[in-house]
Amino acid sequence: MSLCILGQQKTESNLKLLEESKKRFGSVFFVPIESIGVGLNSNFAITYRTSDLLKFDAVLPRVPREFYSYAYQLLSLFPTKTFMPVPPIAFLLASERFFMLTVLRKRGIETLHLHLARSVKAAERILKTLDFPVVLRVPTQKTGVTVKSRTEAESVIEALSSLNQPILIEDVVKDLVSVYVAKPDAIAAVKKVTKDQDYVFGPGEFRKQKISVDIRQLALETAEAIDTHIVRVDMSVKREPVVVNIELNPDLIMPSRVTGVDLPAKIIESVHKSYTEHMDKPMIMKFFEDAKSVVKDVLRERS
Repeated sequence: MSLCILGQQKTESNLKLLEESKKRFGSVFFVPIESIGVGLNSNFAITYRTSDLLKFDAVLPRVPREFYSYAYQLLSLFPTKTFMPVPPIAFLLASERFFMLTVLRKRGIETLHLHLARSVKAAERILKTLDFPVVLRVPTQKTGVTVKSRTEAESVIEALSSLNQPILIEDVVKDLVSVYVAKPDAIAAVKKVTKDQDYVFGPGEFRKQKISVDIRQLALETAEAIDTHIVRVDMSVKREPVVVNIELNPDLIMPSRVTGVDLPAKIIESVHKSYTEHMDKPMIMKFFEDAKSVVKDVLRERS
């Protein structure tokens, strides 16, 4: 049983995953995503140095957000028999936050109220329909600006327009909980504590959070909605929990320390178990699942 961990660099989280993988898989290899070569000559190939990555039984992607679009393209080239706990479609859906939240909403997942405008006039029209405060940001800059009035918002929007990017307008979050999912369960959760006005992407400290039934259910439904076994689901829990963001490449060291749960060990245990179940399925079941997956991807890209 061979596993390829595909990431950008050997972070503390990735090194711990590598260590845990060696306990369960016969062969484990870490590959930097920037160093991969894709060949479309007489023989199709995905290589790292002299290694043929297409020969691995399983691939665990640990890909930073800036590589999400590339990860979708790259991972889609692997054989269908290759087991991936985070499949290509998950990276496609998560590559842009507004798109990801709209897809979740279409699939019955409760999400943060979020608006997107591509001009100052459109943004100003949206502001007329909202209660304040709200958070304003552009997709390429995580940290947003909290504004308390329409006049203040219009001033910030005018400044943001100089970046020539869409403007996101979203509800203020003051109670952020991050839930770590490793199929088939939510394995840990932390609550963010910060004085920063942007709770979602601003800096902060984390405390252990009890996973209630409704929080667990929303996290698992979100993972199912984007077809991934491994994910961090960020949610606002002020009233009913709603999804505000997802992360396919979360840090695992901090939440392990805060919660006392060894997340890398739990994740690799989940990956190994899911891989074993994947390999043990009768060939006819794999055929129908592959066909179902292809149809599902086509329908999602059209939705």
